[in-house]
Amino acid sequence: SVREKNNMSYVFEGTAAVEAVSDKVEYTEDAIFSKYTYTTTTVKKEGDKLKAAPKSMQVEFKTDRKVPKTGVLFVGWGGNNGATVTAGVLANKQNLTWRTKEGEQKANYYGSLTQASTVRLGVDGNGNDIFVPFSSIIPMVHPNDLVIGGWDISKTNLGDAMRRSKVLDVQIQDQLYDKMKDLVPMPSVYNPDFIAANQADRADNVITGSLKEQLDQLMADIKGFKEKNSLDKVIVLWTANTERFSEIQEGV
Repeated sequence: SVREKNNMSYVFEGTAAVEAVSDKVEYTEDAIFSKYTYTTTTVKKEGDKLKAAPKSMQVEFKTDRKVPKTGVLFVGWGGNNGATVTAGVLANKQNLTWRTKEGEQKANYYGSLTQASTVRLGVDGNGNDIFVPFSSIIPMVHPNDLVIGGWDISKTNLGDAMRRSKVLDVQIQDQLYDKMKDLVPMPSVYNPDFIAANQADRADNVITGSLKEQLDQLMADIKGFKEKNSLDKVIVLWTANTERFSEIQEGV
């Protein structure tokens, strides 16, 4: 569908894909190959002069046309960030609505660069600017299709973690709790040298053994998660952000 943005621009909405017509772009059944000339300017100081010279570099990109089944593993899944992101994805999957003092709200991806923004593609024959959804430029995973998991030093389930974080409105928390309570983080690495002392009391879900044994367990977790969910790719994201106190050292 087409929505008029103003009297000189239009936004194409829906799932229609964008196809480039260029001698620098090649489409095959499996991939999109594109060539791009990156240009910049190098600056060199000679005496009291700055000499600027253009510089170009040829870059080639390959984009798979088949969107992979993708999983995301959060480090610190039970924290405010991990719990809230998970709740947001589940709320969007279920098209949930809830009431607030501002009125009824519906789950959405407002604020997402890929899901809620448009890109100016060019102009049509009448000189109108044409905008398309960011997600239509190249094949990409939709957040609703992500398989989510993660690690945390606390074995608190995601439902209780969501309530503890106090980020979401109570009514949406209540709708999500039954699903969130069944999500429990895998044991994580706990090293007091790299985490705030006030986190010690919640560290009841940790991997034991030597550093190598802990690393081996993390790799086994990723492999097991991928196999269990028949995933093509797994992304690991850091959402733990509680760092230990560091003393000020002169010269460092």
